[in-house]
Amino acid sequence: TDLPVPAATTSSPTPAAEETTEPEPAPTTPAPEATPVAQPCVARDITVEGLADQDTYAAGQNPQLSIRLTNNGADDCTLNVGTSAQSFTIMSGSDVWWRSTDCQTEPSDMVVLLAAGQSVSSAAPLTWDRTRSSVSTCGEPNRQIAPGGGASYHLSVEIGGIASTQTTQMLLY
Repeated sequence: TDLPVPAATTSSPTPAAEETTEPEPAPTTPAPEATPVAQPCVARDITVEGLADQDTYAAGQNPQLSIRLTNNGADDCTLNVGTSAQSFTIMSGSDVWWRSTDCQTEPSDMVVLLAAGQSVSSAAPLTWDRTRSSVSTCGEPNRQIAPGGGASYHLSVEIGGIASTQTTQMLLY
């Protein structure tokens, strides 16, 4: 499936209030062969990492979570990095505590060009409120609180269908 490519736009000259002797330059549009079209990124070229702003969190501190992706390939490529393509999962052992997609509202797409060798991170972190999520408890004010006391939780992320290969450990106190 091809990604939509924005149509080239040109601006029409604005009529001048007074006559000028110099003609307006014609808008220039690059020839199609001069505009490279990057292919969609392939999983083998992309490294996806989940990031937490700290390793340990005191009682009352909420983890701030981000995604970093790196294009390890030799070519530029495109990837949907919008919220519709992102998934954050927090587990303790085999117990899934929280998923960013459980209560997500208004997911959006955002296709970006990743240059070869480029690393990019989330523009704004996502906050985990230290509660258990499920699609049936989104509106509930008293969701189960994640135990602290040095309990270990692991963050895994996925973006554009590419999953992180390692988890990021966080300790809650």
